[in-house]
Amino acid sequence: MMDNIRSTANNPFIKILLAVIILSFVLTGVGGYLFSSGVNDAAEVNGYKISRAQLEQAYQQRRAQLQKDMGDNFASLASSDEGQKMIRQQALNVLINQALLDQFAQELGISAGDQQIRDAIFALPYFQTDGKFDNKKYVELLTANNIDADAFAEGIRQNLINQQLRYSIQGTDFALESEVKDFAGLMLQSRNVRLASLDIQPFLEKETVSDEELKAFYDQNTSMFIAPAQVKVSYIQLEAQKDLSNITISDDEVKAYYDSNISEFTVPGQKKYSLLVLADETAAKEAEDALKNGADFVTLVKEKSIDTFSAKQDGSLGWITIGQELPELANASLTEKGQISQPVKISNGYAIFRLDDIKPSVVKPFDDIKADLLVKMRENKAIDDFFALQQKVSQAASNDNDTLATAAKAGNVTVINTDWFDENNVPAALNNEKLTQLIFGGSLVDDNGPTGMNSDMVTLGNDSAYIVRVEGYKPASTQPLDKVRDKVITLVKQQKASQAMNAQAQKLLAALKEGKGEAALKEANISFGEVESVVHSSATDPIQSAIFAMPKPAEGKKEYGMSNVPGSKVVLIQLDSVTDGKPTAEQLEFMTNLYRAQMGEEALQLMLSDLREKAKIEIFDKDYQ
Repeated sequence: MMDNIRSTANNPFIKILLAVIILSFVLTGVGGYLFSSGVNDAAEVNGYKISRAQLEQAYQQRRAQLQKDMGDNFASLASSDEGQKMIRQQALNVLINQALLDQFAQELGISAGDQQIRDAIFALPYFQTDGKFDNKKYVELLTANNIDADAFAEGIRQNLINQQLRYSIQGTDFALESEVKDFAGLMLQSRNVRLASLDIQPFLEKETVSDEELKAFYDQNTSMFIAPAQVKVSYIQLEAQKDLSNITISDDEVKAYYDSNISEFTVPGQKKYSLLVLADETAAKEAEDALKNGADFVTLVKEKSIDTFSAKQDGSLGWITIGQELPELANASLTEKGQISQPVKISNGYAIFRLDDIKPSVVKPFDDIKADLLVKMRENKAIDDFFALQQKVSQAASNDNDTLATAAKAGNVTVINTDWFDENNVPAALNNEKLTQLIFGGSLVDDNGPTGMNSDMVTLGNDSAYIVRVEGYKPASTQPLDKVRDKVITLVKQQKASQAMNAQAQKLLAALKEGKGEAALKEANISFGEVESVVHSSATDPIQSAIFAMPKPAEGKKEYGMSNVPGSKVVLIQLDSVTDGKPTAEQLEFMTNLYRAQMGEEALQLMLSDLREKAKIEIFDKDYQ
């Protein structure tokens, strides 16, 4: 579900706390979650705009999920440009697919009403304490995941719509009992096999290559021997100050910052409210009179309130930050503990509010935060200094565009010159997507070679920046045969050895099927190994896939097959027996749901594929293309 939650970061007017969303349900309902768009759009799907804020949150959620799933292996994925691009593309695909499903759901008239959303939130097991909805758990979840309450409600709404849409597709996939039993038998099936391998190495050692074969292969595969474009560059690198202890900030400066930004160190006050909702003005007036005459507020809520959502909490709305109340509540102007408002007109009746408790704002003492504030100010000073340095060096590089010497002097750094390199062999210091794109696909090289210009400043994160110029350029070209002769010889030998290995494997397979395999295997100096039991769930490589593609052997017979591992070996397979799985009643029930879910998922993916094919999709950010 969390993958469906969309960010409302581009709409600053709905940054409210959990307690406010409860009140929002009562006063205005949940719906109409419109996202602003414009210059910050990341993509567009049939006119629906996906904002960069939405995409950034989807990216962070996908990254967090992968990190959870992959554990220690995530580091290698996240550290590569290819891995980062894959995560970005997956995040964008989630949002594009969601937009397509949302649009399709609207065409079908599928929706989720306010009451469904309220009930769904209350029913989530995570938010339950002793069988009742727990506001504290709700707040903690949203706060820990940096999720806006309206965005969470929108995620619930979208999830409900998705469930209905999936059911409308999957519900049509009727699974016959015989189909499920066959499916379960296959999923739980095991096969006893023996394997024999032909390795390519002996064939390679026997192969020779004539000049004619060498020339013919080269002429037919010249695209394999194109040397990529090469460059020689010079560059300067600026680095932010890493030892922040060298940055001097006086106690007076820290105190001055504290005094000028006191709101930053103030924990805002909160008020705890309760709510009683009546159907009309007459009922509201009667309730007001009863309260004035000493009636218990909670008792009236249980007996009279028409809003079951707040009534389940004895009318409590929880703690709300002062200044973040909705207008109806703010206008009630409750200032004293126990104070009760006059009836207030709302969309579905009249509300009476009670102020249950008050927490005043608290200013953190200067001495308590001085150390942390000093660290923050040093970090800010380092960033400011680094930015100023970049501006100074960038200006110098622009004023003297024929060399990096002037810019290097301005930055008190050294110009570094590289040897020749291509896109596949970039020096470690420059091996970054931004820099390689600039060097090989930017404005530093044109059809005539280097343009002789310094690049703009390229910043990498918050602590490193580069200016680059291309000093030499060699365009891509086909390498002559004499330069790649050894490589061509290796490739021709590999090709001939593979052909010879496969030919012998085919002969051995034919002999096995004819009942003459024992002599043939002995002559080839190979033999089948010990019996191995292979289960269907482990069939993830070509050999195991080939095993499960083979027909069941007849009683007292054996089946033979083979699988080719390109450039490495051929594996001959002797299938001795097949044992179908015998699912228990519990497994059969599980397999029925799995089979139907699999059929439904296939149908959903086919539908999504069709929707994407027909959709007009524009992606504005190259990092996500």
